[in-house]
Amino acid sequence: MKISRLLTSLTAVMALTAASAAHSADIIVVNFDPPGVGFNDPTPVEPVGGNPGTTLGEQRLNVFAVAAQSWGAELQSDVPIFLGAQFSPLACSPTSGVLGSAGPTSVFANFPGAKIDEIWYVGALADSLAGADLDPGFIDLIAFFNGDIGVNPDCLTGQNWYNGFDHDNDPTSEIDLLSVVMHEIAHGLGFLELISEGTGDPFIGRFDTYSVNMFDTTLGDTWDNLSSAERLFSQTNSGNLVWIGESVTFEAPNVLGPRPSVTINTPKRLKGSYEAQDASFGAPLRENGGLTGKMVVVDDGVGVGSDGCEPIANKLKGKIALIDRGACAFTTKVLNAELAGAKGVIIVNNQPAGLPPMGGFDPAITIPSVGVSLDDGSMFKAAAAKNIVGKLILDGAFLAGANQDGFVRLYAPNPVRPGSSKSHWDTGASPNLLMEPFINDDLAPTIFLDLTPALFEDIGWELQ
Repeated sequence: MKISRLLTSLTAVMALTAASAAHSADIIVVNFDPPGVGFNDPTPVEPVGGNPGTTLGEQRLNVFAVAAQSWGAELQSDVPIFLGAQFSPLACSPTSGVLGSAGPTSVFANFPGAKIDEIWYVGALADSLAGADLDPGFIDLIAFFNGDIGVNPDCLTGQNWYNGFDHDNDPTSEIDLLSVVMHEIAHGLGFLELISEGTGDPFIGRFDTYSVNMFDTTLGDTWDNLSSAERLFSQTNSGNLVWIGESVTFEAPNVLGPRPSVTINTPKRLKGSYEAQDASFGAPLRENGGLTGKMVVVDDGVGVGSDGCEPIANKLKGKIALIDRGACAFTTKVLNAELAGAKGVIIVNNQPAGLPPMGGFDPAITIPSVGVSLDDGSMFKAAAAKNIVGKLILDGAFLAGANQDGFVRLYAPNPVRPGSSKSHWDTGASPNLLMEPFINDDLAPTIFLDLTPALFEDIGWELQ
């Protein structure tokens, strides 16, 4: 289920006010819902997961209050932050939908207290640094949440919001509202860039505190030093767009786990550790020992035999199967390999950049599988004509979700995903992070805020 963020009509304001010392932020929720719906829904409900509300609307307000208090306790500001919020129908179908969207209502530059000149700051951050409300009488961020979920049977059929505080939702039928609210508030507080996805141009000629921390390792520079054409290339340069802020880079080893990898033992010329994407199905990878075997390119005897979409003809007993991405689901490929005797699977990408996402679900699959890049996989397949032995493992020498140099990757899929590209962490991060483009079921964001506070510090927030 996709998470999108919304950039509302931004108001560019030049501010001239004085700064002062700051304390924990007070985030005030402003209810924009009409009577009888959303926060005002009178439907009776039982308390759930620590939420004492007895109506649906009351429970929703309680969830927002917990999220606002959680972020407020992390950030410093003497100026109240006003969050406008409402439940309303958002883009949705029986199988997919937008859960929420949010963003700042204004941005500011060149105000007393700004840490960098000629750079945009989102409204709440600018107010904090200035020590005064730079846009009095207006909300600082606005958020919309999908009111059709659990109401309209044609919107994420069978799903409903979970309103508890304990994140103990059932992922087959419930979506953790608190995780989504925490995610969207973070966007409004500055976890987003203001660069046009269509032209690569900065907003009204200025960069922002987020985009100056974006670095393309292929082009070798930060986004404020790239041309508009280079930024258009970079936003889909999957695996090569990273965050170089000092706080995130310092904190990453305390948050991210070992990297899913394929370690090659033989031949000697390929010896080393190669990045991989682990699958959402089958057996998990292990950090100690791993799974070692000879690699064999599959042949299903139909069309492109190496795609593994039909029952596999060659012998795979005790082998690690090499399979090309495309033509059928990842689960189909892996299950076919397992039925042919494989003890592990490597899916080779068919895209020039990035790793196969390896999503899906099939309880019949009991072996581990990973996806590798087109370049790495092509080398493995070529070597398999003679002899190549590798290991599927969690490699503790590298961080899952960061590049070889320890810089955390940003989400840069090809083609671009409007509202999601660039303003989220890459999906290769493990454990899953709050600010990935998809809300994951294993989050506990009010307990473990992972890398988000560190990013806030990188863009200019003072932390508690």
